[in-house]
Amino acid sequence: SQIYIKIEFKDNGIGISDKRKGWIFKPDSMESKKGKGMGFGLSLVKKILEFYNGKIWVEDRIKGDNSQGSNFVLIIPIEDEK
Repeated sequence: SQIYIKIEFKDNGIGISDKRKGWIFKPDSMESKKGKGMGFGLSLVKKILEFYNGKIWVEDRIKGDNSQGSNFVLIIPIEDEK
C-alpha cells in the first residue's frame, strides 16, 4: 500500500475560470504569450507527479457566493508501506 503526502497552496485572488482550468496544466499555456515565462511550469509539475503516481489539481475557494481564490492540491507518493 502506498503512503502519500498532501500539500495545498491557497491564495486569496480572483480565482481561476473553468475555461482556464482546462489548459493551465498543458505545455505552452496562454501565460507564455503574456511574456511571463515559457508556459511549462504546471505542465512539468503534473508530468513529474504522474510519473511517480502522484496528482495535482486546482479547486475554487468559495465562501458564500464569492470566490475567495484558488487551492492547488498536490498528492505526492513518499514510500510503500511494508
